[in-house]
Amino acid sequence: MPHEDRRIIFDYEEIYKALYSLCVQKERKKPPSGVITMLVEDDKDDSRIYVRIENELDKSGAKIEYSRDFLAAALMVYCRGCGIPLPKKARKSVMIREKDVILRAEM
Repeated sequence: MPHEDRRIIFDYEEIYKALYSLCVQKERKKPPSGVITMLVEDDKDDSRIYVRIENELDKSGAKIEYSRDFLAAALMVYCRGCGIPLPKKARKSVMIREKDVILRAEM
């Protein structure tokens, strides 16, 4: 039987917007102002992702932990807001790369 494997690639700016939007929607603490400079998986627990946000204006930075599921949910909400269709029954996962993140939808 044929299957579909769709990959949607997000840059750091889009990821920041997605995380910020879902934090507001879920009434969680919003990420600080700035830009994402790094996104890495936890060495011991791949369900944890660390996001480094730096603010050029006040020379501050923060390292924030999110679950992989929260990041996936944020990217799915972002897709809906941009009009990018995602199959409801697809298995969704997040892949971290050096300068971007991939939301993968498999059917």
